[in-house]
Amino acid sequence: MEGKIPSYVKGTLMRNGPALWSADNGGKSGEKEMYDHIFDGLAKITSYEIDQNSGEGEGEGEGGDLDPSETGVHFQTRFIQSNSYKKILKEKKLHPIIGVGPIVDEAGNAKIGFWRTLQAAMNMLQFDNACVNIWNYNTAAVKKSGFSSIDKVVALTDAPPRAEIATNNLDTISTSTAAPFTEGKQGYEMVCTTHPEYSKTHENTTYNVGVEIGLSGPHIILTKETNTSRSVIGRSEPLHGAPYMHSFGLTGRYAIVVLQPLVNSLGLSEGVKSGFLRSMEHLEFTRIIVFDIETGECVLDETTEEKVFFYHAISAAEERHDENDTTYLSVRLCAYKTPALVTGEDHFMRLNKCQKGKEFRNRIPKAGKFCEVTCNLKTKAVGVNWKGTESAQGFELPTTRYSKASGKSALISTHPQYVYASGTYADGSDEYDSWGLFKYDTEQEDWGVVASYSSDSVYVSEPIFVPDPNGEQEDDGVLLTQIFDGKKSETALLVLDATDLSVLATAWTGQRSPMDFHGSWFPSL
Repeated sequence: MEGKIPSYVKGTLMRNGPALWSADNGGKSGEKEMYDHIFDGLAKITSYEIDQNSGEGEGEGEGGDLDPSETGVHFQTRFIQSNSYKKILKEKKLHPIIGVGPIVDEAGNAKIGFWRTLQAAMNMLQFDNACVNIWNYNTAAVKKSGFSSIDKVVALTDAPPRAEIATNNLDTISTSTAAPFTEGKQGYEMVCTTHPEYSKTHENTTYNVGVEIGLSGPHIILTKETNTSRSVIGRSEPLHGAPYMHSFGLTGRYAIVVLQPLVNSLGLSEGVKSGFLRSMEHLEFTRIIVFDIETGECVLDETTEEKVFFYHAISAAEERHDENDTTYLSVRLCAYKTPALVTGEDHFMRLNKCQKGKEFRNRIPKAGKFCEVTCNLKTKAVGVNWKGTESAQGFELPTTRYSKASGKSALISTHPQYVYASGTYADGSDEYDSWGLFKYDTEQEDWGVVASYSSDSVYVSEPIFVPDPNGEQEDDGVLLTQIFDGKKSETALLVLDATDLSVLATAWTGQRSPMDFHGSWFPSL
């Protein structure tokens, strides 16, 4: 390890992302096939356990011991042993799925046809590749006894399938396929977001939203879950088409769901040919739905002609004005005014195109910008406000000090000042391959970048904030991120000072792990 990790950073960072997109020789025929989109790869977990003072009694320091202040970083990586993973490795053949992209041959042509469409429909019922996020539904155990008491966490994706992962050795304890019928068999939960949110007022409680398919049409449902139970507590009016959503906003009292102007018509053949994102139908409005999480009531369901496309919500806030009996809500998003990055021909990240060279990667649109969606629960008015300038540094995978925080320690009524995110075309570069991490100050007039990190051929992932328990300012703490160094062809854990994004430490793994998506930090208390 290079540098030094602050003594208060003790715990485990677990990351999740895809890492295998092809099968050996494409099966018996010997024809090479691969999934054409990064989102469809088979899930692989990485884990960094940071153990302060772990080096004592080892090494060749003075007297034969390491300095007692030495920090050990223990690294593990392992594929999730899903049924999909085991079947593909056994048969040496990819399975048709309705994913983000099609299966393509060596020339980049989509493998389509009647039988592949039929197989994809059947595989929907067996899908268990949870390759996007890591979540802990039992937060009470963390706060009571420390990380050692957590024996498992859950890997998630943009659908009900999950995988339970042992924290000590990354064993796959179990996987699940599609979720069962919802309460009363009113419908079937087709998708849910891969970004659940912890309750801001209660420990050990997680909320999420999903799309329920039933005889009366698609609905948005609000679910509540603990380590022992899960239930649907809210349901919208029927929708026209199944919407796409990847995240939502949660305050102490309300869940704010922004449905971007895209719906999935559930066409199997087009889904197999182009993937579910590029086969979506485009609408002329953005829909905003708000649930009261205490009653389950849908208290707002309105549309705006302003089109908002996005993957990630940043933060949510609520403001109560008793004098006029009005509640104002807002959710901040990393958003786009056009669907190019989400559904366009050169959207993020089609592997077959990316592998053709820099020219093709440079066609990928720049990342998102700040967008604030506002709601007045009394008048039912909704608004959309874009922040920053058109030339501002684009970003994705945003996080704040309060992201993934549970209970009353999480911000409830106001938005945080600082947002941390990764971005391509870094610092004004015209090259997509230029990646960096950025700190934004939302109290500046232009919501601009106030600190950044970038290094030649270093590819960064989502930053995770670990607060300094003795800090007095919002940005007192560190950022943890997994990087891939293209020059060294090696993956490492990078520790940055959250105040100025200077590098505090780098822990090299001796391994190569692809870009991951999301993860969680589990402190040792």
